[in-house]
Amino acid sequence: MPFFTEGEQKRLTYNIANVLNTFSKVSTTTFFKVTFPIEGGLKSWLTNVGIYDAAETDGLDGMEKIELLCSEATVPGPSFKSSELIGNRQGVVEKFPLIRAFPELALTFYVDSNHAVIRFFEEWYNYINPLYDENRKIISTRRGQSDNGAYKKASHYKFKYPNEYTQTIQLTKFEKDLKITNSSYYTYEFIQAFPANIQAAPVSYNGSQVLKYTVVFDYMRYITRRTPGQSFGDSIGIPDLVTAFNASTNYQSAEFGVDSAGTIQLSQDFRPF
Repeated sequence: MPFFTEGEQKRLTYNIANVLNTFSKVSTTTFFKVTFPIEGGLKSWLTNVGIYDAAETDGLDGMEKIELLCSEATVPGPSFKSSELIGNRQGVVEKFPLIRAFPELALTFYVDSNHAVIRFFEEWYNYINPLYDENRKIISTRRGQSDNGAYKKASHYKFKYPNEYTQTIQLTKFEKDLKITNSSYYTYEFIQAFPANIQAAPVSYNGSQVLKYTVVFDYMRYITRRTPGQSFGDSIGIPDLVTAFNASTNYQSAEFGVDSAGTIQLSQDFRPF
């Protein structure tokens, strides 16, 4: 009996014309966007220190400047931590998934000339673990921690509760051909994320290079969402990605609908991307 059946043998070879479309649409690594939809007390803190000032954002909206400066991100790979069962069957070691493990999220940023990227994450740290002069919390300003209490030896730190400082981070993978029917976007949404480690960024006189800043995040879990195929008449940009992404979150809400022709109808009232 042959190893392959006649039908399987036919599937070992393909006409190049039949598979050209498949191999011409592979995903590339250079098209992605990280999004920080900052909310709550952290947003107020960042506003107070000037992160949202027009002079800091270069005319962009909110966190968009910092988001666009993200130069590297790692698409997470899920894994299970397994448990072994030995001896239930003679000579057999059985393994079963016990805990779903989520890897750390590492993001690398180009540092702008105003150092907004560094200030953003330093102030997120200061919000998580603020400095106190006795019972008086030292609030950062546009000049940083310039309060006299920051210099006192007796000043100390206190942690906030996680629901105060954790945020949702989104990593969206899209492709270069944004003006195409049935485009789709795949988004990882990291729930209750916070910066756990900021890696040291060396500076040196030995050749000038762009300063990079790498931040490692911990989070509770991530979920994935795929935006359904869309039809765009013009070349789409970030606002359209906002609309498409939010449309994928709730198919039955008043924010999103599909007409008889299969065209997606969207309202204008969406949260930031």
